[in-house]
Amino acid sequence: MHQVKNMSSGNRRLVGLDGIRGLAAICVAVHHTEGFVGFDAAPAAYLAVDLFFCLSGFVIGHAYERKLIQESSLSANDFALKRLIRLYPLYLLGLVLGVLAYAGMSLSRNQQIDPVLFAASLTASMFFLPAIGGTSLKAPNLFPFNGPSWSLFLEIVINLAYGYAARLLSSGVLILILIASWIWLAAQTLSHGSADLIPLDGALLSGFPRVLFSFTIGILMYRYRQRLSPGSGFGKAIALATIVIATASLIFQTPAAFIGIKDLIVISVLFPVAVLVLYASNFDGILRQPLLIAGEASYALYAIHVPLIGLMLGAWKAAGMGQPPAWAIFAIVLPLIVLLAIVVTRLYDEPVRKAISGKNTIGLRWLKWRRS
Repeated sequence: MHQVKNMSSGNRRLVGLDGIRGLAAICVAVHHTEGFVGFDAAPAAYLAVDLFFCLSGFVIGHAYERKLIQESSLSANDFALKRLIRLYPLYLLGLVLGVLAYAGMSLSRNQQIDPVLFAASLTASMFFLPAIGGTSLKAPNLFPFNGPSWSLFLEIVINLAYGYAARLLSSGVLILILIASWIWLAAQTLSHGSADLIPLDGALLSGFPRVLFSFTIGILMYRYRQRLSPGSGFGKAIALATIVIATASLIFQTPAAFIGIKDLIVISVLFPVAVLVLYASNFDGILRQPLLIAGEASYALYAIHVPLIGLMLGAWKAAGMGQPPAWAIFAIVLPLIVLLAIVVTRLYDEPVRKAISGKNTIGLRWLKWRRS
């Protein structure tokens, strides 16, 4: 989900994949302003999670398949550690901000905080786990401090499952998983009326068909990318049209009777095609830098935008300015959050991950020296 920035083909940055990931994260942030502006400006943005999972499978296949399976130069334990180092620092920051936002909301409403539930929910959250068994502060919400954490939890689960089972996952096995997960996804989506069924309501398994299908198709597309993508790549017009169509699918919604079918088509066809097209496309000129910056900020934006929205709008009200109008949220608050995501990525996430990775490397060398 969160590694397109490091992906390359030769020395070529895959700008299109960076860009669509960043635009999808922005759509999610817009979607989550609904409770503050009174309308949903991106009602289909819940599908961004499926796009993230598809990107994650493709990118992780690119970065690690050869090392895990063919070369055996990376152990499953080291892979798991790399993924945790990649995801946890920003997850932790989102959790801290979420705790602050929850505390501020409780104080503003004169609500009592149950110390037992608070401690249980916080402990589960610190270990990347949902608050199960009545421990949630906002029952039946399994991720009470930062709602989007549900997809990060599933990201960790699928990453660990892939890392430890990689050598067993032949293409035939992956195709069977793909078919089974699509049937599960289709049944759940059509019965619910949309793919927007997430584990926030306590239905922990509801997110698994989404991550299983999209991550698996991402891995398979990576394995067969040379057969699926034209050797000469796609032109700029096709690449730009792909970005526009994929982004539009996250903003505009169909009539209610067709949402389930539309969601299945978008998840099963549009997003995989978009990933392949953007993988095989080059971006130069005026669009390159904005797309790269959007991709750079995407994970931080996704991980911290919900608590930041709560904190910033709470501060707005505390300053005596009342409920901010919709234009202020879209023109001031959201751009400021995107800017903060860029700053957080550069000044917090990247240095922290570098420091942790360095210490981990030293520790591994020491262990190998001791064993020798």
